[in-house]
Amino acid sequence: MERLSTGINGLDRLLKGGFALRKINLVYGEASTGKTVLSMQTALEAAARGLKVFFVDADLSFSVQRLESLDRGKELAENIVVFQPEDFREQIRITESLEVLLSKTPALLVVDSVTGLYRADLEKPGTVFVHNRELNRQLAYLSDLASRFELTILLTGQVHSKPSRGSWLIAPVATRSLRHWSSTILRLRQTPRRDVRECLLEKIDGRETSGPRTLFRIGEPGIEDV
Repeated sequence: MERLSTGINGLDRLLKGGFALRKINLVYGEASTGKTVLSMQTALEAAARGLKVFFVDADLSFSVQRLESLDRGKELAENIVVFQPEDFREQIRITESLEVLLSKTPALLVVDSVTGLYRADLEKPGTVFVHNRELNRQLAYLSDLASRFELTILLTGQVHSKPSRGSWLIAPVATRSLRHWSSTILRLRQTPRRDVRECLLEKIDGRETSGPRTLFRIGEPGIEDV
C-alpha cells in the first residue's frame, strides 16, 4: 500500500491513490466544506485496512453519531481512539504521548483541527511568539514521528482571509508552518451549488501544484463523487 485511500474515487484520483504514507497531509477550508467528514471517512478507511487510528478532536466537532452514519461506521467506530484536548497545551501533550502507543503496526493520526485551539489561545496577551514556536515544534515532532514509525498524519486547518493585490486571499491559519511541513495539501471550498464542494490540490509529494481539482457532495453516507 503506497497511499492511504480516502474512500472517495474522485479525491483518490486527485491524490494519485490517496494520502501520502508516513508524511503530513493537510486539508484546509472554511466551515462546512467537509473537512471533518473527510477526516472521518479516511479514518474508517484506515481502520478497515487494519491500521491503528488515533483521532484528536481539537475542534470539538467529532460526533459518534455522525461517524456511525457513514459507510461501515457502526462496524469500525470502536477501532478509532478519540482524544479531546481542552487547550493547545493539552493538544501538544496528547500528540507527543502517542509515541508509546506506536509500534510496527501502521497507524493513522488525525488532528482536526490542528490550529483550532492554537488560534483560540492566540487571543491571550503575550502568547503569539510562544504559540507560533510551539506549533512549529509540534509539526516538526509529528514529521519526525511519521518518519520513524509507520505513521501517516492527516491534519485539518482553519482559514483566515488577508488582503492580496486588491482582493482577499483565503489561506490556512499558520500558513508558513503548515505549508512547510505538509507533503500534501488539499483546499476544500464552497461552490455556487449549495450541496456541492470543490477540492483543489495545492501540493503533492512535496511539490507545489495548481489546477488539479474535483467536485464532491456531502450526503448522509458521507462524501460522494459528483
